Amino acid sequence: MGLPQPSTAALTRSEERLPVLHHDQPAVRTLRIFLGLLGFSTVIINMFVVAALPEGLHLGNYLSFFTNEANLYAGAVLAISGLLPRERLPRWWDGLRGAAAVYLVVTFVVFAVLLEGLPTAGTITPWVNTVVHRLMPVVLLIDWLLIPAARPARWWRFLAWMAYPVAYLAYSLVRGAIVDWYPYPFLDPRGPAGYAGLVASAGAVVVGFFLAAILFDLLGRLRRRIAVSRR
Repeated sequence: MGLPQPSTAALTRSEERLPVLHHDQPAVRTLRIFLGLLGFSTVIINMFVVAALPEGLHLGNYLSFFTNEANLYAGAVLAISGLLPRERLPRWWDGLRGAAAVYLVVTFVVFAVLLEGLPTAGTITPWVNTVVHRLMPVVLLIDWLLIPAARPARWWRFLAWMAYPVAYLAYSLVRGAIVDWYPYPFLDPRGPAGYAGLVASAGAVVVGFFLAAILFDLLGRLRRRIAVSRR
C-alpha cells in the first residue's frame, strides 16, 4: 500500500514559502559567475590600460587602491558563489558575501562624496569607473539583500568585517611613509592639515565602515529570518 501523496494545493503552498531567490537557482548562479568575472577582469584589464598611459603602471601602487582590492575580492567571491552549489561551500561563506557588499557600498559612497570631483578621478577610463564604482557595489548590495544566508551568523560577524578596512588603513599609512605615496588624499598626512586632518578624514571613513557593517549585518539577519519564516 503506497504512502499518501500531498495534494496539489499543499505543494503549491509549500513552494510559495520558499525564498523567491536562493543560492542554487540556475539564473542566480549564472548571473553571479558573469558579474563576478566582470568585476574581477575589469581590474585586471585596467592594469593594461594604465600601463599604456604615458606615466605607465606602478603595480604596487595600483594594487594598493582599496577600490581595486575590493573589486578583486568581491568578483572572486561572487564568481565562486556561482560556480559551486551552497552545500560545497563552508558555513562561513555568506559572511564573505556580506563583507564584499560592505566594502563595495562604502567604496561607492566614499568615491561619490570625497573623490569623484578630484582631477585624478577623471583619468580613470569611464567604463572601468562605471563597473568598479557603480555597477559592482549595486550588484553586491542586491545579492546580499535578496539572497538569504544558508546558516545563522555569529554575533561578532560585523566585527570580523572590520578587520580588512583597519588593516588596509594601517598598510596604507606604513607603506605611504616608506614609498612617499598614498592612494587617497584623505589618507595623506602631507596635506595642509597634517596628521590632524588625517585623523579626522580617515576616522570618518572608519566610522562609516563600522556603521555600514552593523547595518548590513542586521539586514542579512533580517533577510534570513524572513526566509526561514516562510518555509
